[in-house]
Amino acid sequence: MLDSRVFVFGQYRIDPINQELWRGAEKVEVRRKTFEVLLYLVRNPRRLIPRRELLDNVWPGTKVSNSLLRGYIWELRRVLGDTATASHYLETFNRRGYRFMPQVWIESRLVDGFEGDVARAVTDLGENAFAPEQPQPAPLRHLPVNYRALPLRVGVLHSLSGTMAYSESPVVDATLLALDEINHRGGLLGRRVEAIVADGRSNGTAFAREAERLLVEHKVSTLFGCWMSAHRKQLLPVVEKYDNLLIYPVQYEGLETSPNLFYTGAAPNQQIIPAMRWAFGFLNRRRWFLVGSDYIFPRVANQIVRDQAARLQAEIVAELYIPSGSLEVKDLVTAVASSRADLIVNTINGDSNIAFFRSLRTIGATSTQIPTLSFSIGENELRNLDISGDYAAWNYFQSIDRPENRVFVGAFHSRYGPQRVTSDPMEASYLGVNLWAQAVAEAGSSKPADIRSALRHQSFNAPEGPVHIDSENQHTWKTIRIGQIKDDGQFEIVYSSEKPIRPEPFPDTRSKQDWQRFVDRLMSAQPKPSC
Repeated sequence: MLDSRVFVFGQYRIDPINQELWRGAEKVEVRRKTFEVLLYLVRNPRRLIPRRELLDNVWPGTKVSNSLLRGYIWELRRVLGDTATASHYLETFNRRGYRFMPQVWIESRLVDGFEGDVARAVTDLGENAFAPEQPQPAPLRHLPVNYRALPLRVGVLHSLSGTMAYSESPVVDATLLALDEINHRGGLLGRRVEAIVADGRSNGTAFAREAERLLVEHKVSTLFGCWMSAHRKQLLPVVEKYDNLLIYPVQYEGLETSPNLFYTGAAPNQQIIPAMRWAFGFLNRRRWFLVGSDYIFPRVANQIVRDQAARLQAEIVAELYIPSGSLEVKDLVTAVASSRADLIVNTINGDSNIAFFRSLRTIGATSTQIPTLSFSIGENELRNLDISGDYAAWNYFQSIDRPENRVFVGAFHSRYGPQRVTSDPMEASYLGVNLWAQAVAEAGSSKPADIRSALRHQSFNAPEGPVHIDSENQHTWKTIRIGQIKDDGQFEIVYSSEKPIRPEPFPDTRSKQDWQRFVDRLMSAQPKPSC
């Protein structure tokens, strides 16, 4: 299928169908393979592309040396007027790969009587989202959107680099899919929705800085984004300062409400608490070893787990943490092996999970001997892990057998390729965009205050099942599910609450005031954020 997209960056336009590069009105002569290298980089902007990935996609099935690739990169620099020492387009990472640096726009064009996507700004299109061998989304018929009107801008703010890019980049893809579907249906308020994507760089200071840039410079009406609670807490004061909105798509530790924030992931009583009760009652596990990344979500989550252990009369064998993004897990794994625990409760985030589980398997700790129950591992993370038999607690799994989920997964595969997977935070972001769109349409306004009022009572038949916003705390009613990991990297659902649970951000084991004092002490003990 032809790719109708024309990619625009700076003064350049790339026409994939005709294999042409234009600088303004001037056609730039470029060799075919050089063009293909540039096209792959442009389709994956602001992401470190390993050399092997470039070679495998531009020269599939052919053994090509790194020196040949360096020659094509040198030629690209010459064509673009770039240099390695004064780079504006191509950033080189020594012995690792390359990053295409500018913001990239996608421009529509007519092909065989159909029209592709409207122009939108992007800074990341997802892992291998448009690799040459992958199927491209079918062009959709033109819908009557007034594209001359000012677009309705929204910000999409996630980590596209650093340790959390591993988990967050796919959430961007799902968010953009939902926004483009809205445009294909006619946009909102007679206007197209334009997504401005920014990179939080797995750093709280960067998240806050980028949020302010999106709100002040781009004047977005709503922000979609964040994963780690530490990043959300640094970003939230910025959103509150400008009285804007953040729609947050990830399960979290609770203990928070804000009129400027809507939560489409799980609260503790929709994931952590029922999962621990299930492990105690159904798996008959009584000795729990708590492991996590060292930041606020795992610290609070494990305190909630401790309260549940006290109620159930289970034993906490140990509670250990590793720095966020750390791959040094030897001491942690050694402690697990000698603990005589019968369940690992895992709140490690990001690519640290790869090192942790591989080390567990190296010492012979299998899911049969000591299963792991994870709260931040989904289908995307399993692409790099072989941990069949372990468990994860979420509200959504790709394996859910519902017509709405089949439509969602099919649309995602059509856009990004059948090798991609969907996960809970991706689906929560997708449903969050749809709830937001309904609120905008109902309010007849793009003003954050008007959207907020309408969003408080929205409902949506999501891929995971029916969901709706709780008007009191702006969290989402959701169904808890527990999945056991299969050999194919998918989940077999072994438990479900069968119906949505009302969100309770403050667990009833303590008063709201006690929980708030606990969070305040925890935050005051955290190291000051660095740039």
